[in-house]
Amino acid sequence: MSQDSKRITEAQVRREFRRIDRRTANRRARIGAAVILAVALLAGGLAMRFLFIALDMRSDGMAGALLSGDVVLCVRSDAPYLQSAPGRGALALVRYSDSGMRHLAVRRVIALGGDEVDVDSDGRVSVNGQALEEPYATYCYAADQVASQVVPGGALENPFADPNAPAPVQEGLYEVAEGTDDMDYPLTVPEGAAFVLCDNRNNRLDSRSSRFGLVKEADIRGVARAIIWPVYRAALLEAAPAVG
Repeated sequence: MSQDSKRITEAQVRREFRRIDRRTANRRARIGAAVILAVALLAGGLAMRFLFIALDMRSDGMAGALLSGDVVLCVRSDAPYLQSAPGRGALALVRYSDSGMRHLAVRRVIALGGDEVDVDSDGRVSVNGQALEEPYATYCYAADQVASQVVPGGALENPFADPNAPAPVQEGLYEVAEGTDDMDYPLTVPEGAAFVLCDNRNNRLDSRSSRFGLVKEADIRGVARAIIWPVYRAALLEAAPAVG
């Protein structure tokens, strides 16, 4: 082999340097991506620890604002710089005890400390002597009633049934389930507490039941702000105060 054939050309040197540069750039890109991912995971973990709570809804108690299977992002009530007490109409994340176990649930704030609440035999709610109009509230309706009929207390509709099938006849506007509606009315909400209800008034546990009761401020863990899953239901949630 001749001496010239062993000689490395300038073009070969340039190609080798380019190969080394590409390998170095790829390594740096992988390291950078890993660092960004780690920082994002850390930031997300800190945010979920100190700012937000994600709640997986397991019932239709808040239909139609929220449905079973929705994942709801709640701003923590003790989040730094985000502290705000939920007002009337807010979707509050509350903690309650039932059967010796603690649970988290979303309920709508109806009345606050000092308010007088009354719930009549048909489920219609009054606060401080004023019957509320609650467009967010749903009830089962009797077969001879029209689904679109609106009465004080909410629209008479059943969001779960086949629209072509007759709805079951209920006593009043909603079915009275065991362990509910055993509170004495009218009642005055103590200071530092809230009276909360399900939007689906056929649901079983809210402040109408002594099993659930009035919610203390310390047990209001946050306010539901958005549906983040499933994607097709993603939306911001706004307070909807009832009016008298």
